[in-house]
Amino acid sequence: MSETKPHSVIHAENYVADSSNGTKEKKKGGIISKIRRRLTVQGDSENIDGAAAAIGSSQKAAKEPVTEDHYLHLRCAVTEYSGVSKKGHAPYNPRKKNQDALIMADDPATNTLILCVLDGHGEHGDGVSAQFRDQLAMEMMSHPSWGTDIKRAAADAIAKVEHQVIRNFRIDTEFSGTTLSMAIIRGNKLIGVNIGDSRVLLGLEKDGKLVAEEFTHDHKPDSPGEQERIIAAGGRVFAVEYDDGIDGPPRVWL
Repeated sequence: MSETKPHSVIHAENYVADSSNGTKEKKKGGIISKIRRRLTVQGDSENIDGAAAAIGSSQKAAKEPVTEDHYLHLRCAVTEYSGVSKKGHAPYNPRKKNQDALIMADDPATNTLILCVLDGHGEHGDGVSAQFRDQLAMEMMSHPSWGTDIKRAAADAIAKVEHQVIRNFRIDTEFSGTTLSMAIIRGNKLIGVNIGDSRVLLGLEKDGKLVAEEFTHDHKPDSPGEQERIIAAGGRVFAVEYDDGIDGPPRVWL
């Protein structure tokens, strides 16, 4: 196992809060601000909430910094949510297990909602996704920085659970693992965490229609830049190949 931290990416975007009469206030450019920063979970940028300096007609005026405490006192923007996980159709294998898992965790103390999809793969993929499902939210919420630094709490919690999975002798992770796509809503701020090729989508209202927009970007080992990073860290990237052809997408090998 490489000593590098899980290669996750975090994105942030600001919602427009509802007005007092229950209608949504609109900004130029749509209901949701288009300002976005792409950060690594290990990054130390202070712009995780997508804040930018306001630019005046003749000069650039400094914007008041928004601290994490600001969002702790805002009501969570999501009022209803639901989820379902079902195994894929595999007529050749009627005993196929559902290797996917969901996390739906609400933390009233910080007005935070965690929604996460885990797509297990490999012979023991169900065990990997199940352990993340059972432990990740608890590890995040109990992290010392949970109330002040979401990205640090998420990165540390993911790394901790991953280490526990690897040390679990009941789960063979040599050819098994899971993706992780998570939306964290605190107040009216949305943060996306992504590992692998699952995806978080936003439903935006445009011209009276609901339109899906990619929020997290698929994180694949053969993506430009990522493959070079993996190789530089001592890893390898290739798909399993048998006599009758290639089986599956490119994967990371150590």
